[in-house]
Amino acid sequence: MSKNKTIYRLRLSLSAIALIISFLAFTATFSFFTKFFAIQLGPGIASLVASFSITVLISVLAILIFTFLFGRFYCSLICPLGILQNFIGFLSFKNSKNYKNMAKTRYTIAALVFGALFCGWAVGFKILDPYTNFGLIASSIFTPLYNLITKTQNYDFTIPTLIISLIPFVILILLVLFKRRFFCTAICPVGTLLGLFAKYGVFRLNIGEKCVTCGACFRNCPSGSINLKDKKINNELCIRCLKCVAVCPKQAISFGTENKKQASTFNRSRRNFILGSVFVFGGIATGVGSAIIRGKNFLKDKIRAILPPGADDYSRFSSKCTSCQLCVAVCPNKVIHPRDFNHSTIYMDYSKNYCKYDCNACSSACPTGAIKKISLEEKQHTRIGLAKINRDLCINCGICAFKCPAKALSIEEDSNGDRMLKYNAAVCIGCGACQVSCPHKAIEIVGIVEQSKTF
Repeated sequence: MSKNKTIYRLRLSLSAIALIISFLAFTATFSFFTKFFAIQLGPGIASLVASFSITVLISVLAILIFTFLFGRFYCSLICPLGILQNFIGFLSFKNSKNYKNMAKTRYTIAALVFGALFCGWAVGFKILDPYTNFGLIASSIFTPLYNLITKTQNYDFTIPTLIISLIPFVILILLVLFKRRFFCTAICPVGTLLGLFAKYGVFRLNIGEKCVTCGACFRNCPSGSINLKDKKINNELCIRCLKCVAVCPKQAISFGTENKKQASTFNRSRRNFILGSVFVFGGIATGVGSAIIRGKNFLKDKIRAILPPGADDYSRFSSKCTSCQLCVAVCPNKVIHPRDFNHSTIYMDYSKNYCKYDCNACSSACPTGAIKKISLEEKQHTRIGLAKINRDLCINCGICAFKCPAKALSIEEDSNGDRMLKYNAAVCIGCGACQVSCPHKAIEIVGIVEQSKTF
């Protein structure tokens, strides 16, 4: 076995490990793997916009600098959606070919998505971020399957939730079977950003003089980045899968600094530069305008939702949350649910269980900062809802008072010596323990406009 094939198989092995870790992170059993998503570029950028963190900044800069030095290895080694596309690609028997370089399209999409994000609206990421779409796929397919096999507690998937979650997977399969890594090279805003750094990078893949134009690299390139006629590789589109390196019989493809003979063939004319600028700035302007408008009619819930502790308020949360569903997966009591036709974003439901008092898993797992990082003590004093008591149904049995971890409920005697349920809203955190425990369904937790601290 040649050295190049060994390197390629090592890359495949590392990619497989990263994909397995990514899937396992979407189960409550292996929730510690959520730390892997700390090195995801999309969530990292979203997190910086939501709440600045020097740790996240270092992680984002490290990825961008590495990409500038060596190319888009992130797309084949770290990005779970990119790796998943590679494995789906094994099902395609179509040979690769040179695809049209859709530079204006991907620059416009990226400018629109990032423009909206920087102005406080993550709707573009909710649709096009690779990590978010992987989250939808993992939570709709892998997590229920894992829970079924292990008999782990899980919420009931509704048809609307399943449809919303499966759409990205179906589209992804069709795109891969159509043009392999088309999503990565023409649509993905994160890939476009990485491509710009790789385009002007230091160490690049080059086709050397040993090349006999056999076409093996061209037929196996999933990103369509090899120009066989000119013996050149478009390093902006190359995702560093290293398949070309492995299949080349003459070992003519290697890393090196760019020379004049292998210079990029991008059209650098003034006309193309002006047109490209118009597309980019037009995309940014559209993204900014969309963020300002915020699509209020689109985002407005039909009902007031209860949000995870640390979300603050609906406006902020809906603009930051990308619906990756990692919080849904790691919630031990399964009270956090995916968005559906009644909720435009993640929400909490107490119909079967309540929010654990001694748990802040969702806050720890959220990679985008939509759910703020709060300590367990802070979480235990964060009000996310209020109890609404139906006195006509309540029999003052006191079960809710016994279950309430915040001591917001108590049983006292009135002037006639009768037992009476007392409710102290000042210390209520809206965890739902009372609602779930009430045998007569006399208590309901209702959403509030803005989360606040209790006394």
